[in-house]
Formats: sequence, C-alpha cells, structure tokens
Amino acid sequence: MVAKADWKRRAILAGGALAVAGWVKGVPYLASLGQPDFAFEDIPDLPPFRRLQGAGASTPGAAIFAGLDNSEPESDADDELEQFVRENPCAAFFGDERRSTVPVAMFSDFACPICRVMDDRLTDLEANDPNIFHIVRHQLPLLGVASAVASRAVLAADLQGQYREMHARLIRTPAVTDERFIVAIAENLDLDPDRLVEDMQSDAIDRRLRLTAAIANVFGFIGTPAFAVGRTVFMGSIQTGSLRKLIADEKANPCLAK
Repeated sequence: MVAKADWKRRAILAGGALAVAGWVKGVPYLASLGQPDFAFEDIPDLPPFRRLQGAGASTPGAAIFAGLDNSEPESDADDELEQFVRENPCAAFFGDERRSTVPVAMFSDFACPICRVMDDRLTDLEANDPNIFHIVRHQLPLLGVASAVASRAVLAADLQGQYREMHARLIRTPAVTDERFIVAIAENLDLDPDRLVEDMQSDAIDRRLRLTAAIANVFGFIGTPAFAVGRTVFMGSIQTGSLRKLIADEKANPCLAK
C-alpha cells in the first residue's frame, strides 16, 4: 500500500489549491435564464459544441492544471489528454458508450454549495422524466485537500458500483480528510475498505481526475458547477424548467447514438 504521506500528497495535487481564486470568480448564476429563451455561440475548433450565452456563461479562464504536479512527464500527459478532448469531445464528456437518451455531464466539487443544489435538481428531474436523459458526473476538486479526498473516495467507490451511495454520505460531510473516516464509511456501505483506499491512490483515479481537468481547461470551466447538456456547455446554476427545455432541445444532438 502506498505510504500515507504519498496518499496525502496525491490528494493535495488533485485539489488544485491555486484554482480557488478561479472558483471565486467562476461561480456564476445564470439568473438571466429564468425564462428558457436561449442564445448560443459556437465554440471555435470544438464542433459540435456550443456555449450557452447569458449571465455566467462559461468563458476561457484559469488553467485547472495550475495546482497539479508540474513535472515534465505529467505535463506531457496533460497535453495529451487535452489533445484527446479536442479530438474526441463527446467521448471525453460522456464516455465511449453512445445511448439514445440525452447525455448531461455535470462537473462538481464537494465543497461547492451550488453543486449540491444542481445535483438535487438533476436527480429530481431524472426521477420525474425517466428515459429522457442520463447523467455523467465528473469530479472537479478545485477547493483544496478535502475536495480532492472526497473526489478520490467517490471515484474509488464507483469501481465497486457504489458511486451514488458514497456520494450521498460524503456530500453531508464534505470537509473529510481522514482516511479512517473514509474506511468507516466504506465498511458501513459493505465496500472493501482496503481496495477502496488502494484505488484512491491508483493511476486509474489519477487519470480520471486529470481527464476531467483537461476537459475543464479546454472548455474554460474555471469553477463549479459546470455542465455539458448534449452539445451545449455552460457554468453556474439554471432553473429546472430551463434545464428541462435545454435537454429537450438536445434530443437530436450529434453526441447521441445513431
């Protein structure tokens, strides 16, 4: 098992502490979108994606990799991931599997209160309108060590099929940094705690976090929450009615299965 100090180091690297300022600037509210009257702009060199215009719309900003280890091999790997995102944006956002329902990617941080609001809205909408869309959740831990630890724990739980269960526990205690507490939660959920801790330190989790960071860099997600609803990207909160209409508008987008 990787030494505890190294586990903490990985958490700090994934946390991206230097991006806190970006979060403060980049937690916009789409207040102007109370009425679902949308305006879009194409994103140069990133077809088929477009940006939702309006107050708080996503714009290019601070580099998400700023708080990550900047050694040369990882820098090269980050460049490769960003190139992958540019060449395969649908797969980067939503994975390789194409489905007939509208994909909705959400980027969140456990320490972001607006993310909790939007996660609840998406979950409620999914319950009320089943088989219309599916959610792909990305962890973008910008707000320090606790966010990074929680992100790693929920991604490790996902490898054992209990992402939502771990997410529900950690969202109530977002400041967790103690490995023993994570182990206790894992045991309570009947997860394999040793595997969970080992997976939290794994290269696979590193890559998932770095891929999410690469997407954020390419699309200018300098804060959370951020979204890709089909081919439409934006940052900030949006009312349920507007979200429902946006999903409906994306039923024919190019990221769906043909």
